[in-house]
Amino acid sequence: MTYLLVTQHNNLENQDILKLLSTLWNRKITPNDLKNNVDLYVIDGREQNSIGIEEIKELQEKMRFQPFKESVQIAIILSAKKLTHHAQNSFLKTLEDSSERTVHILLVDSEKDLLPTITSRSKKIYTKTITNFENTNSLDSFCFEDSDLVQSFKFIEGLAKNKLKSIEYLESYLQTLHNLFRKSIKEGADIKAITTKIELVITTKQQINANGNRRLLLENLYLQIQRLG
Repeated sequence: MTYLLVTQHNNLENQDILKLLSTLWNRKITPNDLKNNVDLYVIDGREQNSIGIEEIKELQEKMRFQPFKESVQIAIILSAKKLTHHAQNSFLKTLEDSSERTVHILLVDSEKDLLPTITSRSKKIYTKTITNFENTNSLDSFCFEDSDLVQSFKFIEGLAKNKLKSIEYLESYLQTLHNLFRKSIKEGADIKAITTKIELVITTKQQINANGNRRLLLENLYLQIQRLG
């Protein structure tokens, strides 16, 4: 999984990075938690003229093993726009060969800073589009298939404040999936992804009913559905 974080805040203390890491590692992350974490790798291109192919190869070598203590291992590239074309082409192979337990986060000022082959394989997060979604009535426009992670997490933050609304929303989404399932059966389409989503939603609903952490459960559901495509 690769995230393209389009932001003007090009540092590890970026709140959007911390929020994303908190979700991926299923615990609250602060800047101090990033120090000496064996499952976090950082290429800092802020003071460099360019990020070359050798640095990417070194990163590939470090990340070829399974995570040591976290659920996934994460690589962050600051000022990813400084990746040379050769480095980006080498990095492309890394993205294609990555396992489900490997995540890359690239920070850029604009998605145009990178080759289309990289951006097309990344989930884009536009921090400048973040607005305040404290009012859960605005959740009508949210769906778990939404590609904008930061905006979706803002929706989920509002939804998670109310247990009843969380359950109602999951029930509504579950009904949508069941309708899609029946339609796919009639059309002879592949239903594997749909059945997996249904199972994930049912499990999340049960965990919320059992007073699990609603926000973490809903964010985790969102990420799992994103991986299904």
